[in-house]
Amino acid sequence: MGSRTQLQQRADASNESGEVEEYVINRITVGIIPKVWTDLQNLIARTRFNRTDVVNRAIAVYAMVDENIRNGNELVFRDTKTGKERIVEIV
Repeated sequence: MGSRTQLQQRADASNESGEVEEYVINRITVGIIPKVWTDLQNLIARTRFNRTDVVNRAIAVYAMVDENIRNGNELVFRDTKTGKERIVEIV
């Protein structure tokens, strides 16, 4: 990992379209159980995102779900064909 100065330079740099490029600020190592590994591989194949992108999105979704549940909301899946709803509980 680069120094703080190098990271700041990357943060300040912009690409040709003028958008600021994102960069890695931290790395983690996690143990993944076999079922989750299979789920991860399936997500990579279906979405064509790499492992890092899938994990980043998963954390972002979990953070959004957690915040909403803590604010008193429910997570509900609705079948668009039947209208049947299912409340999802994360334990």
